[in-house]
Amino acid sequence: MIELSPDAFRAVTPLFDGVDHSIALVHAVIEGSSPGRVFADRVDAPSCAYLVHEGAFHYVGGNAAHRGFHQAMLSLIFDDVLCWREEQELVLFAFSDAWREKLDGLLGARSAKRIHRRMFAFSPPRFQAHAGWRERLPEGIRLRNIDEQLAERSADFRPLVDPGTKRFGVCVMVGGEIASVCSAVAVARGEAEIDIHTVQKHRRHGYAMLAACAFIEESLARGLTPNWSCWPERQASCALAKKLGFESKPDVPAHLLSEAHVIG
Repeated sequence: MIELSPDAFRAVTPLFDGVDHSIALVHAVIEGSSPGRVFADRVDAPSCAYLVHEGAFHYVGGNAAHRGFHQAMLSLIFDDVLCWREEQELVLFAFSDAWREKLDGLLGARSAKRIHRRMFAFSPPRFQAHAGWRERLPEGIRLRNIDEQLAERSADFRPLVDPGTKRFGVCVMVGGEIASVCSAVAVARGEAEIDIHTVQKHRRHGYAMLAACAFIEESLARGLTPNWSCWPERQASCALAKKLGFESKPDVPAHLLSEAHVIG
């Protein structure tokens, strides 16, 4: 297995063309608008690839029958990635049943846990039910795009104002305080992957709904399709997605690896 240099990431594009989930997350790394690492069986015309998006999401694609790649991948995961992560945990996604079954066997001895990611598809007609929502903003509440001035208040906002990332975000302000933020964690292939967070003391006031509505409108204005996914146990997130007009899709399987699997 070879770690590709960023200028060679596009060599693995054919292995991830046509994937049915995580489109923005995967292709933002390949296109260079999101930090990440890419490994392949060879530099020219690779047949297998292992892609790491910043954070804990990992993806494998290509030929699921490549035995040499299997062993190299295990070494990468357990001798490199998990050992050096501050939080020794990662989630590994595949895009075919062949790869998922292969991962069951390869990771079974490490007690990797099968989990599922809940996926949603955006429905423009359903979102139109919220037309005119800006006219109903509570008094003292205003919306604001994340800009350079706000980025000076939080380092987490810096990527949202860097044109190279293609990312953007909006926030709900209560007075001069940021109450809720909805942003694109990755943008690629015409999709914007949503990330949303509301400050604890401002929850249960509908601010996440307002931030999400503003973000969706901004996405559409940019010619992007907003994408929503979350863990099944995040019931509030699932409910908000449906309220916004997102439609449920089949859950996507994944493998959870944690510190216990490194030392177990």
